[in-house]
Amino acid sequence: MRKRWKRWVESAGGGAALWRWALGLAAAAAFWFDPSSGLSSAILWGAGVYALWNGRKTLAAWKNPAGLLFGLGACWALVSVAWSFHPAGTARDLIKSAPMMLAALALPAVLDRPGRIWVALVASAGLITAKLGLDLVRLFSELGWPLVLTEARFHHPYLYTHPNVSSMMAGLCVLVFVARGLAGAPGLGIRALLGAGIALDLAYLVVMASRGPQAVFALVALTFPVVLLPGWRARLAAAALLAGVGFGLWCAADAINPRFRDHTMSTFNNRDTVWGHAKLLADRKPVLGYGFGKKAFHKAVYENPGQRAPLVPVRFPHPHQYWLMLYFQGGGVGFALWSLGWLALGIRLGVFARRADRAASGGARMRARILPMLLATGIAFILIYGIGDYPDHVIRHAQFYLAGLAMAVTLPPARPAGGAA
Repeated sequence: MRKRWKRWVESAGGGAALWRWALGLAAAAAFWFDPSSGLSSAILWGAGVYALWNGRKTLAAWKNPAGLLFGLGACWALVSVAWSFHPAGTARDLIKSAPMMLAALALPAVLDRPGRIWVALVASAGLITAKLGLDLVRLFSELGWPLVLTEARFHHPYLYTHPNVSSMMAGLCVLVFVARGLAGAPGLGIRALLGAGIALDLAYLVVMASRGPQAVFALVALTFPVVLLPGWRARLAAAALLAGVGFGLWCAADAINPRFRDHTMSTFNNRDTVWGHAKLLADRKPVLGYGFGKKAFHKAVYENPGQRAPLVPVRFPHPHQYWLMLYFQGGGVGFALWSLGWLALGIRLGVFARRADRAASGGARMRARILPMLLATGIAFILIYGIGDYPDHVIRHAQFYLAGLAMAVTLPPARPAGGAA
């Protein structure tokens, strides 16, 4: 046992490297267990300072069309204080968002090789799954069986602010664990842990019965094998097979989750009302928008003398749609910058995966695609969910976390000393 431990420490880079890994894991645990805490903000600020300190490496990772568009989008949000419907609220939301944005910049400087990216992904998914597991234990102990299946969705306090949020995180964790298994997890014990994590996250999805996350997860889970397979014939065959599976799931949706039969599905729990009202207001400022942040949205929607607020049972803190929020707060300019940024990032990951595919041979071809396609699928999962809801709280952190990892995995190889190609 002592020899095995010594070999593992040496493979990790020695005692100093082991301490860095331990500190990184502790920081990740503090962050994913409570993303809203002051400690989490301090961790993000620290990562942001590291990104600025390593400016050359950070710039190399983000010096591409996606990085440029994201940078311009962030600048547009910053200057929107000048015309915001609620300048103080926009300034406050910008300050609250700054640590997350800066920390995303740091990821390529810290996780500059595939092995480190895999460790970061699996460790994050493992920590989140542990948090979800503790919540499942609480729900079962407080509600019991079978009441937990019908009442967990409405049982307070909510983990990560809302069942949709925690369910989205469960779906992301499943994707990470499946991808790591396909990439070749070392050892039977590791594969067993990955399987246990998948089972726990799927159980959480079933117990929480959140329709939106369930539907989008089914879509991306069925698409993931198609984008992984090399060769158009294999992808076409997989697409046809999985389309049939998807149709079967659609037909059986109300049996899987009876809430799909709920009459509120026709109005998305009054979201159609807030969508219409937010779009009406946004069309009045189609270029500049109302200013960055939820506080500006709330002020413009509910305290706007020029337009009566919608009559709905609750006050919405955001338009419950990511793409509409981009348009509302940033106008057509902000919407274009961020939309094109996500598109450019997806294309960048696709091109990287294609090159890796061509450079590999045999069974290694699919494994070469797994990491970039996992990141692309995870980001798509959040953005597709954003069609019907606003990815808030820890999902928003995950969205930028995956974007930073995408820049890390596509980081151009460092040139040898002396500038040789």
